[in-house]
Amino acid sequence: METVNCQTTEELLNFFNSLAPGALFRGQTKEYLRADGGPDLRTSFDRHGCIPSRMLKWWHYSRAILSTYVKGFDGLTDLATDQAILQHYGWRSFFLDATADPAVACWFAANSYRSEPCGEMIEDCFEDPLFVVRQRAWYETADDRGCIYVLSRKALRARDLQTVDLVEITTASGRHRCLVQSAFMVGPLHGPLPDDCIMTRVFAPSSVFRSYAARFSELTCEALFPGPAMDPVMASLLSIPWVKREVEGDGIGIDFFDRGLPLPEYNMKDICRTGQTTAYYRRFWLADAAKPETLLGETTFYLTEETLFHSTGAGDLIFPNLTHLLRERTSVALEIDGLVRHPYAASSGQYGKGIYLEGQEDGTMLLTELAVDYFGTRPGGFGITRGCYFRVDDESRWHRIEHPEQCDCGRDAHHAHQLVVAEHFEHALREREFAQIRERVFAAAGVDSTSDPLALKWMD
Repeated sequence: METVNCQTTEELLNFFNSLAPGALFRGQTKEYLRADGGPDLRTSFDRHGCIPSRMLKWWHYSRAILSTYVKGFDGLTDLATDQAILQHYGWRSFFLDATADPAVACWFAANSYRSEPCGEMIEDCFEDPLFVVRQRAWYETADDRGCIYVLSRKALRARDLQTVDLVEITTASGRHRCLVQSAFMVGPLHGPLPDDCIMTRVFAPSSVFRSYAARFSELTCEALFPGPAMDPVMASLLSIPWVKREVEGDGIGIDFFDRGLPLPEYNMKDICRTGQTTAYYRRFWLADAAKPETLLGETTFYLTEETLFHSTGAGDLIFPNLTHLLRERTSVALEIDGLVRHPYAASSGQYGKGIYLEGQEDGTMLLTELAVDYFGTRPGGFGITRGCYFRVDDESRWHRIEHPEQCDCGRDAHHAHQLVVAEHFEHALREREFAQIRERVFAAAGVDSTSDPLALKWMD
């Protein structure tokens, strides 16, 4: 590994010009070293650890957003592309950030990341007051010695490490930050990046890196981290429902809400008031609102945590417990404690609340989504969407069949995920994770089965 020290912008320019095409770069405001003195380049997952429930939620939304906005993305692609959204919008992955543009690396070597929580009193679409908590983020000029690592693609290949060009994530409109930053993902990594993948370490005063980056007027924080008006990925992430912060004791006069997925926000603007497409989720259960005269009046509800909806599955469609249950009870709803915002429905007030299953007279099974309208802090109407139909064989394996009433939305990944949720439902039934709490209502252990009084009032 070569070490180069540059004291002027001209020296830095000459160094970059001397490199063969195809190198990758990573800029940092300081170098971190291992105990043996080697460079310690680790992934965000390695540095900060994992919160499984939040990781699954990030992963689910990243795939949903990519399949909605990215050309040719079917929701079934490689791990690196899936994790690009996590990494570049504030969460964690098994991959290391890099760029194909040395000027971008220089900008990151000359500017230090900062963030802080902040709160704001706002109104929802009904002018109901509430308090929102966000994470403000910005970069400030560094005044020290920065570092850029020049990575060898050949050495990375020899180590079976991917170098995924995120410019391939091309949205139909707008510009997401991966494209603006000429971003690459390197990995997956378990531990630090091997030293032999680093061709050169380049050190220079922060002012020299900053001077090099300043030669390109488009390299600003506003450009590198475009807001929701320009970046459809950021807009989708910001549309995920807020979640009420539970506070011990009686009410404090006003409710606090956190983003459903916490993420740093650059160039933050005051909110003041939000429209009908922004939801502030208070815990409520459709099981409490499904009166005998309503659509779901005879449905048996199973209440569970939101995590179950965002989990992954093995694709095993053998459902003996679900099959038996549907032949006994006709219709069943697995309801989650949360709202699911589908990116393609970001301009509407409709959200997912779980899955709905119904046995048909001919022995087939309907699988679809449990849906609810939600505006501001208030739930509204609820029901089910059109879904898919399945034939069950003697081994309780479900086979998709054509049906005149089936959904024709063309979103195969959306319906495939409903099967994943059904798979986890089957597992929970097999493990007897649900206990009956009243007639036609069961709840998983640890689930708070009570509805927020205000939400229940508005639902009634």
